[in-house]
Amino acid sequence: MMISSQSEDNGCYGFYDTPEKYKESIITVPSTGSIGFANVQLLPCCACDDVLILTPKRVMHKEYLFYIAFTIKQARWRFNYGRKITPYRLGRMRVKSPDEIAIKTSYDQIHSKNYPRKQIIAKVNLNKPKTKRFLVTELFNVERGQFHAIDQLESGTCATVSRVSTDNGVVGFFNKPKRAKVYIRCLLTISTVTGDAFLQTTPFIATDNVLICVPKTEMDVPTLLYIQAMLNHQKWRYSYGRQPYLRIFQKASVELPTKEDDKIDNEYIHTVVSAQPYFHAFMHILSSHES
Repeated sequence: MMISSQSEDNGCYGFYDTPEKYKESIITVPSTGSIGFANVQLLPCCACDDVLILTPKRVMHKEYLFYIAFTIKQARWRFNYGRKITPYRLGRMRVKSPDEIAIKTSYDQIHSKNYPRKQIIAKVNLNKPKTKRFLVTELFNVERGQFHAIDQLESGTCATVSRVSTDNGVVGFFNKPKRAKVYIRCLLTISTVTGDAFLQTTPFIATDNVLICVPKTEMDVPTLLYIQAMLNHQKWRYSYGRQPYLRIFQKASVELPTKEDDKIDNEYIHTVVSAQPYFHAFMHILSSHES
């Protein structure tokens, strides 16, 4: 099996009469073509010279290898044709150790009898609703976080949101800086680097490379989740050369279901969102964070 720099078929270009150099589980990362599109190879293989090979220094669970590959993929925005991924740059990337993360997910819990998986077709009226496009500034007051240097903070209890695209944007728990504002939970935050939108489940503070969307009128959780999905659906518009800073993000818009009076159809949105497989598990987590 030959691994190339393509992103399709787990990077497999084809099968050839070539000695298989790698026998154990490895991670392959294209340095050209689909740059940074990391894949886990669980079968013996060989690779082209435009692919970086990550060979574990010790035995690793395949779940942990998939976590590392996913982390690399999430950081693909850092690399492009003019700034290719290299062994040095890739080697400086940080990932959590197996002791810091739970390898076993909560999949079994989510699919237990307490959180039955619901079929969306059984709940949602598939008739296309009337829609209207809203500027984010029509729906939210958008502001930036108030501080920059995380390395100067002391460990504390405030969830701290930064520009990262993982862990719901939370990079740790620190004491609030003097000029920082503690935001209430259930607000959307936007990374000004990746464009990722997150719904924060606890009160939080935010760095100045995060945008905070404060609703101009009261919004329930399903509506916020729907808008979050709409924003994430168009984050391809942003890149390292066109980051969604405040001026650019204020021009963003989302298409929402509306009633005849052009007001947001919250009932329709609730029907759609509550039918999703993990909605009830999410609401259970949200309720557990209530003080």
